[in-house]
Amino acid sequence: MLIKLICCFVCLFLCFSCGNQHRNNKQSHQKITDALQREVVLPDSVGRIVCIRSSAIRLVTYAGGASLICGIEEQESRPNEFTHIYAHPQLAQLPVIGPGMGGDAELIMAVQPDVIFMSSTTAGDADVLQQRTGIPVITLEYGDLGRNRATFYSSLQLIGKVLHTEAQVDTLIRFIDDQIAELHKRATATVPPSKVYVGGISYKGQKGITSTDPYYAALSYLNAGNVASEIDSAYISPITGTYIDWEQLIDWDPDVIFIDVGGWPLVKEELKARQSVSRLLHAYRDKQIYTLWPYNNHHTNFGVMLVNAWYAGKVLFPGQFQDISMRDKTNEIMTRFVGAPIADNLIRQWGNYQNIFDSQYP
Repeated sequence: MLIKLICCFVCLFLCFSCGNQHRNNKQSHQKITDALQREVVLPDSVGRIVCIRSSAIRLVTYAGGASLICGIEEQESRPNEFTHIYAHPQLAQLPVIGPGMGGDAELIMAVQPDVIFMSSTTAGDADVLQQRTGIPVITLEYGDLGRNRATFYSSLQLIGKVLHTEAQVDTLIRFIDDQIAELHKRATATVPPSKVYVGGISYKGQKGITSTDPYYAALSYLNAGNVASEIDSAYISPITGTYIDWEQLIDWDPDVIFIDVGGWPLVKEELKARQSVSRLLHAYRDKQIYTLWPYNNHHTNFGVMLVNAWYAGKVLFPGQFQDISMRDKTNEIMTRFVGAPIADNLIRQWGNYQNIFDSQYP
């Protein structure tokens, strides 16, 4: 009889333990739907992550996950101009998990991440990597700070949910919205130049003055008249770039021209070689050509685009933006985006914002 009681007690204990273990297992995992509508089961507590393809690491840094990254793609380890590396130089010393745009499955497994964040991909590629590594793969859609800002925000919120950094994500989103609203408010207090152009936009390398962006977000925030916005959408590509010819630029004859510093070496030579043509431009004759920092480096650098908007505001609306210090504004924005005031790093890399006729152009 005693033996039977003991056996019953043991059975009850095991059932209770198994039930608790089952409940604990359920509590220790979460199921999320990623950007490509894939259902992914992952640990509720994530302590190690990797980020692959076009600057997923940038989004994760924005969302407060830099300290959890345990391996990097090769381009993050070499000298570069990435704001997240300036803010977190220790990232460049982490183990390399393979080349850019996909990494290497075995090297990823070697650093033992709990989760892989993957951008610029397909559901099929994400499924294959998840099967090969046995590690949950969460896809992200990059979006932008203009027409696709909601996509950008959704990716930040997805990362925040996975890493439990929702508060930091919400704070960043509010900050961005407030910055854009303030830019708009200041810009609407006066009439901007009627025609503005931005050239020298880099796409997989340096490009000249005829490389442009019809949807340049910084100009949109200021309601500035981006002359390139009239380009037919069939000729616009966020991947290969958007290009015009010199005749079109002369026909538009913008009042103010901004040049992306990434393309400045080529633009400088173009202006010298085509001086007779350049003089047909009001912006050239009136010395209204200014630099902007490069924002299109291994996908869009959202923080730099926002900083560019404040400088463009100072150029186009000097009375409404005269109180703005670009160094202070850069530090404010970068601290929110990447977690550190790195204005001095960016100034050393790209130079101060300026009119090209002040010092760089004879």
